[in-house]
Amino acid sequence: MPAVAKTSHNDVIAAARELLERDGVDGVSMQAVADEVGVRAPSLYKRFADRGALLGELERAAFADMQRALERVPVTAHPKRDLAALARAYRRFAKAHRHAYALMMMQPSSLPDADAVVARKAATQPVFARLVAWLGPSDVLEAARVLTAFVHGFVAMELAGAFHLGPGIDDAFDTGVTVLLRGLG
Repeated sequence: MPAVAKTSHNDVIAAARELLERDGVDGVSMQAVADEVGVRAPSLYKRFADRGALLGELERAAFADMQRALERVPVTAHPKRDLAALARAYRRFAKAHRHAYALMMMQPSSLPDADAVVARKAATQPVFARLVAWLGPSDVLEAARVLTAFVHGFVAMELAGAFHLGPGIDDAFDTGVTVLLRGLG
């Protein structure tokens, strides 16, 4: 008769997510996760081939969380305003989950290539949908790349503490999004 599992897959992922948010990517080791859930580290290898596989599951979960955060942004009759709201939601997510965000943007991805594409595509679907509603399907990819580059670049600088010239970061972000959307439209 097989031994009864002392912890579930969901318990392991929850513990790993807590470690990630508290200690960053480097703080997520098989031993640290095992300690959190009260098992021996070798038992985790029954669930995950290695640390990379565990990080892949955390990355997949982070993209799903971002997708849910973006899907909560109301869809209105004004796609351009919706896109500004999506940019703010993206920024809020990244700031609230800085280590998960870092994992999502880490290259190479911890996920297999095909899985990474699926996760990224699903997470950004709300943005693509609003871009299509605003610009039509032909210019969407280029517009998405430009918008993503600005928002990610701004967020990455903000998380790195690169804005040292005083207050007004929120206003600068909103101005950047406004100018960018005006240029795209």
